[in-house]
Amino acid sequence: FHDDDLESGGAKGASVSLDDDPFYVFREDLTRKLYLVDDGLKNYLNVIHDTDTAVNTHDVKDSKKQLKRHIKNAEATLNDLQMTVNLVESKRDQFTHIDDGELYDRRTFVQTSAERIAKAKREMSSESVRSKTMADERAMAARRVGDMGARTQAEKETTEFVVDTRAQAQMMLNQQDEALDDLDLAVNRVGVMAEEIHEELGQQNKMLTELDDDLADAEEKLGLVMGKLAKLLKTKNKCQLGTILILCLIALILFFLVLYT
Repeated sequence: FHDDDLESGGAKGASVSLDDDPFYVFREDLTRKLYLVDDGLKNYLNVIHDTDTAVNTHDVKDSKKQLKRHIKNAEATLNDLQMTVNLVESKRDQFTHIDDGELYDRRTFVQTSAERIAKAKREMSSESVRSKTMADERAMAARRVGDMGARTQAEKETTEFVVDTRAQAQMMLNQQDEALDDLDLAVNRVGVMAEEIHEELGQQNKMLTELDDDLADAEEKLGLVMGKLAKLLKTKNKCQLGTILILCLIALILFFLVLYT
């Protein structure tokens, strides 16, 4: 999104169609992405609450990764949408076709969209999600440990301690895996950006090389012209050649002055 896209629309006044306004383009795109966020959140919560997350680890990771991707995409479009509103607010006199009521509706849509995204983030990491995940990990640890032959209360408490410790350790490992996955995605994005920058630099270097070749060619041709001119004038003195060119230019100017006055 560029400011010129919206400013050019503002200069047209009331004749601007809604299709030409970047706000409506971004709003339609954001609306679609918000639906994807809602569907992703619903799918993730169903996986969390309706399955054993300690066993169904693949679906848990996959659904959460998809939800994060939808949220990130929605946030990017929301940022573009916010920029259109900020531009109208900062240059109010240039967008007379957008009245105060319309501007208020735009602000409201941006705010409600931001709250919708924030709510999805909260629910993704809510206490109920953490409790269910911890309970599943604890149940898995209990199945693996068993009762450890505990008979006395102290032995049972020791078994409970071992189960809790294993469950917490597994939760920490899951969090580390998730952080590494996020880091991997970030590294991949940086890699893509680096490739794009490298490609752009390659194109610019090619353009500079072509420009350098053109300049060298022009310099060579200019040298040939100057050589022929020097031969024609029977001199190779650059000062003399410069003086002759200046005098020719003055004579040409005087000719046109005489002709048109």
